[in-house]
Amino acid sequence: MLTPAVAGLALFLLFPLYYVFLYSVGMRYLEQTPKLAELDGHFTSFTLTLWHDFLSPDVYVEILGGSSPALTVPSWVVGITLVALIALTLLGTRISAVYGGRISLVSALVLVSPFATIPWGDGLLRLAELTTSQDSIYLRLFFKSISMAMTSSIFAVVFAFPVAYYMAFVLKKTKYTWILIVITPFLTSYLLRVFAWTIILGDQGLVNSALQKIGLIDQPLTWLLYTQFTVIVVLTYAWVPFICLPIFIALENIDRRLLEAATDLGASRFRAFVKITLPLAAPGMVAAFLFVFIPSIGEYVTPSLVGGTKGYMFGNGIQTQFTGGALDWQTGSVLALFLIVVVLMLTGATSRFLRAGGGGR
Repeated sequence: MLTPAVAGLALFLLFPLYYVFLYSVGMRYLEQTPKLAELDGHFTSFTLTLWHDFLSPDVYVEILGGSSPALTVPSWVVGITLVALIALTLLGTRISAVYGGRISLVSALVLVSPFATIPWGDGLLRLAELTTSQDSIYLRLFFKSISMAMTSSIFAVVFAFPVAYYMAFVLKKTKYTWILIVITPFLTSYLLRVFAWTIILGDQGLVNSALQKIGLIDQPLTWLLYTQFTVIVVLTYAWVPFICLPIFIALENIDRRLLEAATDLGASRFRAFVKITLPLAAPGMVAAFLFVFIPSIGEYVTPSLVGGTKGYMFGNGIQTQFTGGALDWQTGSVLALFLIVVVLMLTGATSRFLRAGGGGR
């Protein structure tokens, strides 16, 4: 039964989205009169023209940075394909008891391949890439933000897992003390921690000074700051302490008798780790990945401080429409609503892993 408290909370959360929707379809506008809105190039009645960038353009699939697209498909086909890959990744074991693991692994690799990148100088190395024409600037920006968010999420999980594993399996009496130490950075201002990286990675910063002192470089590395590389590094640093917690909880809940039984049956420690520890810790690792990925898609503070023009992300595009020089609330609402829908779909599809990563059953 819907209680008044729940109804009030739902109304509190959904009421702003109602106005965002009205702006996103042209039924509301910032100007005081319809004529002023038309003079400013805004819509004064229902229209889906505002959604043109997301509904109609073709998406180009480029392999290994090729100069010509390897494949061209409509954007809605890309959306359906991505949703299907997410479903196969998460539900592979339910589809087939024998080949479920392989289905999930292959689907995950195909899903990640167009977005996972490796920071390289002032650019990113990609196995594959989804892009669009120059006219569809916001969809291009969205794909770019997905790549940066996914890369930082993968790196964050890779760095956080050994820390969580050490606290769960090696430390005994002091594990909870070390958890407090790990999350200590959250007791300081996020802005101060981000600004600290401008000092570390600047032309005269710690990294460049050290490299020049040992003779590896003659001139400062300019790509260390105000690039996509910087944004990925700072996002990874910012989230690693936080996502240690869901991974630690997943590892802490593993029944140690399973590992002892595997050892008694002749399995090596590595094989027991691969066959028992990793599968049982997978929900916590997926939850940790999502805890980084979901907020990073719409991140705009970090790119604003350390990204420069090269590190511009989708959240910066939204912020510019509402508070920047553009002041176009209709376009900003379209971008915001599109991002909300993507995040809600992703959260709904992976809710089981979020609950398991948080210690739920």
